[in-house]
Formats: sequence, C-alpha cells, structure tokens
Amino acid sequence: MMRSSRSRWVPAAAVTLLLCLAAAAPQSRDAGPAPPPQLQPPCVDLTYAVAGDDSLFLPLNVGVEQVLPAGMSVAACSLRAIVPIYAFMTLTLREWDPTTLAPDPNAIALRQTFFNGSNLWWSEYGKLPRTVFVPPIVVNSIPGVAEPPKPHVALQLVGQPGYGAQPRAFFTQDGPSSLPAAVKLNADSTREPLPGPHPVIAHAVCAGDSDLAALRVVQSVSRADVKPFPAPKEFLQRFRVPQQTELRWIQLVLAEFFVPYFQQAGDETQMMSPVGLPVLALIDGDDMPTPVPDMPSPLLESRFATFANMSWNTTQDFDRTVTLEAGHDYWIWVRNSAAATFMNRRVHGDETLPFTYGIGPYFGRTDSTGSWIRAADQVLVFRIVGKPTPPPTPPAVLPSPDPVASAFALNATPNPAQGIVRVAWSGAVGPVRFEVLDTRGRRVTEGSGGAAGAWTWPGTDRDGRAVASGIYFVRARDSAGQQSNQRVMIVR
Repeated sequence: MMRSSRSRWVPAAAVTLLLCLAAAAPQSRDAGPAPPPQLQPPCVDLTYAVAGDDSLFLPLNVGVEQVLPAGMSVAACSLRAIVPIYAFMTLTLREWDPTTLAPDPNAIALRQTFFNGSNLWWSEYGKLPRTVFVPPIVVNSIPGVAEPPKPHVALQLVGQPGYGAQPRAFFTQDGPSSLPAAVKLNADSTREPLPGPHPVIAHAVCAGDSDLAALRVVQSVSRADVKPFPAPKEFLQRFRVPQQTELRWIQLVLAEFFVPYFQQAGDETQMMSPVGLPVLALIDGDDMPTPVPDMPSPLLESRFATFANMSWNTTQDFDRTVTLEAGHDYWIWVRNSAAATFMNRRVHGDETLPFTYGIGPYFGRTDSTGSWIRAADQVLVFRIVGKPTPPPTPPAVLPSPDPVASAFALNATPNPAQGIVRVAWSGAVGPVRFEVLDTRGRRVTEGSGGAAGAWTWPGTDRDGRAVASGIYFVRARDSAGQQSNQRVMIVR
C-alpha cells in the first residue's frame, strides 16, 4: 500500500486555490444547459450506517481497511475515529480487487483526505468530520471500456501519531454480513483480521441520488506506469466511447506539480494561481484525424478543480452539456501543463480489442504553436464519467458506399440487434475472413466471404448458442492483410 505524508501547507494552499478558480474559469462559448454540478445535494437517507464501540489504536503507518459493496457510488462518508492533538490521520479510497482480496499496490488513489488533529481537537474534540467527495466516486462502467475500474472501493484509514498520542479507529466485532469484513493494515503493508466473528469499521456512506446512480465510466485507461519526461506544455489524446453518453467530467492522474520554493522579484509566473493551472479541452476529432499546429475551437474546456499528487484529478463543472457519440473520434487537449506531470500508460501491443478500438494515439509539444510529436508507445491515463443514453436508431436504408474510397470498411446492420446481424463490406482484396470477439478479446465465432458482399452472423457462438446481451466486435482481414473492425451491440 502506498503511504504518503503531505506538507502542512498543502491543504491551506488547496483551499485558497479553489476559492479563486471560479473567477478564472473559461467562459461559455455556447448557450445551452449546464450538466448537474459535481457537488451532490446533502444526503437525505444514508445508504447504510454501522455503529461500533470497540476501538483500535493506530501506531505510525498502521490503519484499518473497509471494503464497500460492489458497484456502489460514493458521494460522502463518515468514520468514527479520534485524532489526538499533534497527530494526523489519512483517509484514502482505492479500488479493491476481489480476486486478490486487496487493493492493487500500484493503483492510483481515487480520493485522499488529510486530517490534522490540532485543528480537529479545538473544533470537534478530535472527531473526524464528514467527508464529501467532489466529484463523487463512480466505479460502474459500460461494456467496451478499454480498462474498466474495479467494482469495489476500499476505505483505508491510516494513523500518524504525535508526541506519543496515537489515533484511534472504532469498529464493531459483529457487523452486517452484507459488508465484507474489515482488516487491520500493518506498517509493512500486510493485513490481519480484527477481533470478532465479522468485524466492520464504524462508518456511514451516502451513495447519492438517482442521477449519480445512473452515471458510468464510459472510457478509461487505468494503469499508470510512465511519467513523460520532460513534461509537454500541451498534449493530445484521441479516444472513442462505446456508447452515446452525456458527458459529466474528465479525470487525469497527476504525478507531480512543480511549485517554486522561492519566488523571484518581478516574476509574473504564479504556479499555484488559477491562471497557472492546466486547462483541459475537448476537441471533435472526426474532422481532425491528426493534430494541427493551430487547434480548432473546443467543444468545451475547464481548469482542474483538484490537484493532488498520485490521485485522480478532476476538471471543474463544465459550463455546457456535450453528448459524446458512440464510435466518434474526440481529442482530450491539455494546455498550460509544463509545470504538471500527468501519468501515461505504456502500450505493449498485446492490448485487448476494446482498448485498440477506443484509445487512439498520444501527442505532445513543447510550445503552443509548434509541431506535434507522437509518443508511439504511450497513451494518456484518463477516465471519462457520463450518463449513457440509448443509442440512436440506425437508418432503414444504408448509404451507398463512396465509389472513390478504396479502404477496406465494414458496416453492420441492424445495430443494436436482437439477434441476426448482417455485415457488409467494400474495398477488400480477395477473400475475407471474419471473427467475432467479446469485450475481453475472446473469439465467439468466425466466418468467411468474398471480396465484396455480405456475411450474416446469427448472433450465436461456435456451438450455435445465442450470445448474451452486450458489446461485440466483428474483426475482418482480407487477402492483402487489410483489417477492419465494427462494433455491434446485442440487445436480447
């Protein structure tokens, strides 16, 4: 488990920064309704609450861990704990892997909150205040996401004593069976059971309103293993979403942010001021297959609302609603980012079909007018959250193929389909081989056809059994080695 101690000035600087963000936010370029704010309304009813009077003292870097039910969003939480004066406590929320029964030690923190006992003691007698997450944590995803998040969230509460006084966390020895059992986190990252038949941390969680419950991660690259060096001043990442979605927010992973310790007299660069923060814009990519020096007007843009190292950092509320179309190319464009290092992911060439279909190339440049340089083996780590909407009804009559175009292309109808799918193609050289893959890249069935024509997939696997509802990919290769892919949705 990754543990970190923040400098004491960071919370105060973050508060000052957030107070200034509204004045420096980009202005709306288009009239239209704005999406609901990231701050959820106060919880009327808690999703669940667990009391507990048993307690555990937490020495240095020792803590407790509680896993939440699968697929539950988190808008706010409260934990029963006491932080003595001069002591500290850190609350971290991470993705939890049910196969290993532990968070991935290299996973990026979903959120992290730092509690100073000196402040809490005078105001709340050392008790932890309720923590509200803006934006809330969303772990559910739609089919076809490149690297979907894990379905479980784990609360990790870790203590840092001060002058011998140790923080204390409370739990019950026999909690509700609907929650996984809590464990003790040791300083060496090992875990051991807490006392009792089914221990559960004393805590309460709010999963938000019905709108939050409908949100999904619609595209995501989750594995962060590369720090671009030097950090580009601007960078671009192309992507597609597998389903039509009303966009809510975009998250990137910050590795580090350079803040000069000394400020030179007359230096106008204010690294921690709102004008010094990176700006994320969204570009329509269907008319821009490759980057151009003079970038077009964005669909929307926003500065970052949070700025914590090695955590998911989020854009502010967007000023207008944008609907992302399925299979449509878009670019994430980040400007003014030279002082920030955002994490990337190394591409090895063995990625799944949803990854190669949804995640395009990554480009960077060192100034605002120069040429873009592609990183051949890297893509941006990012997460897009939105509200999926039903896909549009396909046209009854297919458009005629472009007689000039010679590229190998597929067209599947109907899409979505309840069963039988007709796959037409053009531009092929010689016979064509087909295979149908699921979202994990497993071959469902296969077929063949001539240089032009159509192939009918009855919506079954190789054994003739009807496939389940979901996203599938038809992948074709002609005799010249040309490849083409088509996404198909089966709805039973």
